[in-house]
Amino acid sequence: MKLSKVLVAGAIASGLLVSTAMADYNVGFKYYNKYIKRKAHLKSPQLIAKLGVKTVDELKALFKDNGKPLIKKLKDLGLDKAAKGVEKIAKKGKLKDLEDFLIGIMEGKIPAGCS
Repeated sequence: MKLSKVLVAGAIASGLLVSTAMADYNVGFKYYNKYIKRKAHLKSPQLIAKLGVKTVDELKALFKDNGKPLIKKLKDLGLDKAAKGVEKIAKKGKLKDLEDFLIGIMEGKIPAGCS
């Protein structure tokens, strides 16, 4: 009986550890609003359109190397305020959350006020 309780507790604990290590759409939404939307006045679907990405894989490629390709592309497009916002998000270590949020946008998960 005690062994089964220990196993169940271990399974619950490992599940909690795994869920905290994954990126979070809602955290990405928060950081997008704070550092990109408010500064650059750019809604998330507009950003996806300006980046010209058509697939999730193309978007993921922009987030490689700590988001440097994304920052470069934003600067090339003249979106310097958005690029600075991405740099701040990267410094906070929340770039994976931003990526998860933008992937959600591409998949049609658009929160109210972003369309």
